Amino acid sequence: MRRVTVTPRVDWRPGIRKYPFGTAAAPAAAAWREDVRYEFSPQQIDLIESVADELHGMVREAVRVAVDRRLLARLGLRGEAARLVEAAWADYWRPFGINERAGGLVGRLALAYDGRDSLKLLGTNYDQPDGLFAASIVQGNWLEALYSGHDQFNGLHEALIERWEELAAAGPGREHLHLGCLTPDPVREGELIYLAATAAEAGIATTLLPLQDIVWDQGRFRDQGGAAIAWLLKLYPWEAMVDDSFAQHLRGAAMAVVEPVWRWPMANHALLALLWELYPGHPNLCRAALSEEGIGGGEALILRAAEGLDHAPTRLIEHGRITVGTGAFPEGPCLWMEAPPVFEQDGAHAVLHAWVVGDKCLGMSVRESADPRVGPEAAIVPHLFRD
Repeated sequence: MRRVTVTPRVDWRPGIRKYPFGTAAAPAAAAWREDVRYEFSPQQIDLIESVADELHGMVREAVRVAVDRRLLARLGLRGEAARLVEAAWADYWRPFGINERAGGLVGRLALAYDGRDSLKLLGTNYDQPDGLFAASIVQGNWLEALYSGHDQFNGLHEALIERWEELAAAGPGREHLHLGCLTPDPVREGELIYLAATAAEAGIATTLLPLQDIVWDQGRFRDQGGAAIAWLLKLYPWEAMVDDSFAQHLRGAAMAVVEPVWRWPMANHALLALLWELYPGHPNLCRAALSEEGIGGGEALILRAAEGLDHAPTRLIEHGRITVGTGAFPEGPCLWMEAPPVFEQDGAHAVLHAWVVGDKCLGMSVRESADPRVGPEAAIVPHLFRD
């Protein structure tokens, strides 16, 4: 793995105009930057893919354990929230086999890779992971335009279409998909346009709408035109969506949601502490706990709020002193985690985003920032691999 400074295109946007959705979805790639690229060997890509596949299975197993052992309260999921997760999981993980109708679409694993032999899970987001359009289309177009003789770990577009076909074929009522986020939000609206395009390529009719325009009427959730919503993709976190009235209606509504509510714990940072309990010493996990006492100290630690997805407050603590991320910290569960080695070159810190479609890792993007936390403001930069 190495970071290479290159001359970017004057403007990458004309390159995506050939896609019917390209111009409209472009705001979703606001974080895209191509003045650098990251290079990998085929062996490194194979390692990243296999580790991501294994970690995905471990994350799903951690949800099963959290539900079966009534551990959701440790993640801050109590009362109606916990009951919603338990019911959704029971619908998905049935005794006679997995119910794909209640399955998920896409998730993202954040991985710390030192470029040699250390590959560690930093976080999971299976609720509303941003950056998919840039990882799939913009990154793929960059390779096609500038480095067509090389390879890239990026089968995301085709995989999304195939996954929509699987979800649509899992039962009746999947002919029409509503997609929404709170508006105005150009980045998420762009992601919705892209996701709607992949669903349309799978033969599914789509309607885009602002989430705030959804109403409850006559026992159904309905769009702004009064049509009943049977299937909804929302780019809005479950932790903010499940208030008392919505949760009450959701349990009785004939509406499926992408991502289903059982994926909520898979976007909760406290789940990494449970992963460490289930797989202590695993080479691709960081030592983690839900308290400072539980972590048992360390030269470099990460403290992160359980909720907040990519925007969760995060501190770096070195030798007992906060070095990055001072200020107020929210109440509620927090994750204490040993800080793993992160790739650093020329003042830039980089982490990998491994994208899981269905249950298979089928693509990767690189995020880099001068901030060692490599948070949501980090740039999305391209990668390629070659012998």
